Amino acid sequence: MKMILVFILLIIIAGISGTIVFLNQEKVMLVLTPTFGGVYYMIPPIPLGLLVVLSFLAGLLVGYIGGVISKFFK
Repeated sequence: MKMILVFILLIIIAGISGTIVFLNQEKVMLVLTPTFGGVYYMIPPIPLGLLVVLSFLAGLLVGYIGGVISKFFK
């Protein structure tokens, strides 16, 4: 039963992520650092929806890794 619920959750997350990427196709450039000698470090232009979804997935990964690490210190 737990596997079915996880599978349904993954399907829902994939559907919502696809919708976000589809509806936000405007390309944006994210500036990573302030200017150093007149040079900006930024990522190549990517769709805004993809940037939002990748940020969400990166947050999930950080939270998962933090949870695994915290189990070692209990």
